[in-house]
Amino acid sequence: MLEDDLRATLREHAAEPAMRPDLLDEVRGGIRRANRRRVAVLGAAALLVAAIAVPVAVTNGRASAPVPLQSAPADPIAGWERPRVEPPTFPLTPGWTPSGVGASRVGRAGPTLLLGYERGPTEHVEVEVGPEPGSWWAEGDGSDRATTVSGRPAKVRAVGADVYQGMNPGEDQYVGIRWQLADGRWVQVSSEGHSTESDVLRFARGLRLRTLPASPVPFTVAAAPAGLVLQTMTKDYLCLAPPALLADPDGGRGICVVVDAPAEHNRPAPEDERLIVGGRRATLSGNEDGPGSLTVPLDSRRVLTVYVKQEDVPVTREQLIRFAEGITVNG
Repeated sequence: MLEDDLRATLREHAAEPAMRPDLLDEVRGGIRRANRRRVAVLGAAALLVAAIAVPVAVTNGRASAPVPLQSAPADPIAGWERPRVEPPTFPLTPGWTPSGVGASRVGRAGPTLLLGYERGPTEHVEVEVGPEPGSWWAEGDGSDRATTVSGRPAKVRAVGADVYQGMNPGEDQYVGIRWQLADGRWVQVSSEGHSTESDVLRFARGLRLRTLPASPVPFTVAAAPAGLVLQTMTKDYLCLAPPALLADPDGGRGICVVVDAPAEHNRPAPEDERLIVGGRRATLSGNEDGPGSLTVPLDSRRVLTVYVKQEDVPVTREQLIRFAEGITVNG
């Protein structure tokens, strides 16, 4: 779950009135100082904002009544709603799994349903079911061969670690199997790690047309633009998008939430806006089309990032902050 101080800081930034950039810097700088200094800076800023917001006209040496304040600006997320995130089920159930592949996880990427197993950085088994053939994880070396899976013609590709980079030479290999169900959907089984070709074939042939229950949703979103649906979901990744984009074979459309380990790509660019979020540094990046991402380190091992494709879900800076404010990390 996002920490309370993260939510509080995001809420403060979303509600900030327009101020001179230098004053805004002073207020943000005060957040990083001791409590006594913070109170003094924020108190002074509040007095200055009040003086600016309520000007007093002087006539004949006497102060007239204060000019009435303008009505409060409209809520930037007016009309938003709690999205209906319906986690997908999986249409196939394994009868056997290779040893040591870890727990299963059901997800989706656009119209493609996913069943994945993962143990460590190099041990993965994944099953895809969708309207188009899945992708091979490795280029073939001309040794692809034909076989059958549940009476259906299938293709097998096996590539050793000396060809498929990222695995342990002499120990690991990539195995992929592809076939088409009688109803026209394509199934792709992909494995990298210690599982042998015979193991992966046994796993593929043990898949039955029986619904596998949904996995828990990795995040809860309190509010989002109306009408968005789940477009992508994996163990630590979730995207909401308009229903028309559900048919897009590419995952990651709309507005997305991901939690991952700190990496080089998390480093802010010089032009990014620096924010103080929960007492930690955070960044907001974008371009002339609008904001693109909000990145907040949760701890030394996890970074929360909200990405948005403006052509899919147009949002303002304030709306992106409010969206992030309502995220709960489950589990």
